[in-house]
Amino acid sequence: MMKKHLLWQARHLSLSLLAMIAACCLFFASSLPAQADTVRVSDPVEVLNVQQVIYEGSKLAYPLDVYTTSTFSGTASDFVQRTVSAHLTSKRLIVIAIDVAHHYFTVVGGSQVPLSKSQYTTVGQAFKNAAVGNHFTSATLAAIQSLETSLQSRSSASSGNGRMLLILLGGIAVLVVLGSIVGFIRRLLGLGGRLAVAQSPSGDQQIRYGDGRDNLGGGVAGDF
Repeated sequence: MMKKHLLWQARHLSLSLLAMIAACCLFFASSLPAQADTVRVSDPVEVLNVQQVIYEGSKLAYPLDVYTTSTFSGTASDFVQRTVSAHLTSKRLIVIAIDVAHHYFTVVGGSQVPLSKSQYTTVGQAFKNAAVGNHFTSATLAAIQSLETSLQSRSSASSGNGRMLLILLGGIAVLVVLGSIVGFIRRLLGLGGRLAVAQSPSGDQQIRYGDGRDNLGGGVAGDF
């Protein structure tokens, strides 16, 4: 019986050490800078310096698609709906669409893009301010830079909260390890009591969510 207790304590100690190591790995992973994602540009109107747009867009931590058109027929609201239904294909995707004929502009992001309505509005205003004189490349670069600034501010806040959580989890893991070591020593010296086995509740249900067409997280539209 004593041997079984010691084996149980050793196994519990190993699991606690693994938990602490995992918490440390998560902490260091959260400290790494976000990696650039893919950028796609469709410019049939040929009003953009595609290489400049791709270079600037590659600094974002989310994929970016940029579209230009001169053949769209409809209102500004129709243009937004068309952009969402035809081009917003991922919850992580950001889409910038420009109608050079009607001077419509929209930027939309998937539901996993952590931007608020006011931040999308700031992006739209940055585009509008730089689009004077039909400088579409400069306006698009300004919009992307505004996106980058907003995403970095949200990422910094999220990283701070994440680090605090990981520090808390790390502290709990350390306490568990120390408790396991003390318990192991007590068992080894014959000072421990009876082993209590915790019963886990049964009947837990896992909720699953489908994607459907819930990609849209937010965006803004306007004239320029």
